[in-house]
Amino acid sequence: MPNLVKQKNAAGKLIEFNMVKHTADEIYHRTHADKGEHQSLFQGQGKILLALSQTDGLSQKDLATSLNLTAQSTAEFVNKLVKKHLVTKEKSTTDRRKTIIRLTDAGRKSAGKESAKVPAYLKGLSDTELDQLATILTKMNDSLYDEISTANPTWYSNFRNSITDRLRDWFL
Repeated sequence: MPNLVKQKNAAGKLIEFNMVKHTADEIYHRTHADKGEHQSLFQGQGKILLALSQTDGLSQKDLATSLNLTAQSTAEFVNKLVKKHLVTKEKSTTDRRKTIIRLTDAGRKSAGKESAKVPAYLKGLSDTELDQLATILTKMNDSLYDEISTANPTWYSNFRNSITDRLRDWFL
């Protein structure tokens, strides 16, 4: 059984984080509101641009696998990026069944903008720590979803669909 003192400490840290994050967001919005800028995390095809900026020239299949996307979703997003002249598609010279996706110069520039959207407080974490954080937050979210579902199943269904739609926009 987890230590109650540690649970209370962790809860306090989450409350502190929410308060500090809220304040930081308010400051950001005040200082950028007049410039018409919006802070958003990886909307649309940003996730693909980020992946290619780290490893350019991935096959479409490898891209889908590394981002945990379906082949269909990946194809749709890649085609949108091609139309925007941010990536190119070409057949592999070693295996004509594979489609290789590469960033254009405009795509590299856009990927740089996407990487700037990663919150500064996450940049100090290692990949292992980011994986641990994601796992912990997933467990916490699942527990909260269960609470909401138990309290009001109808409202939960609408809420969950709304959250799913929003996350799809951010992370796909």
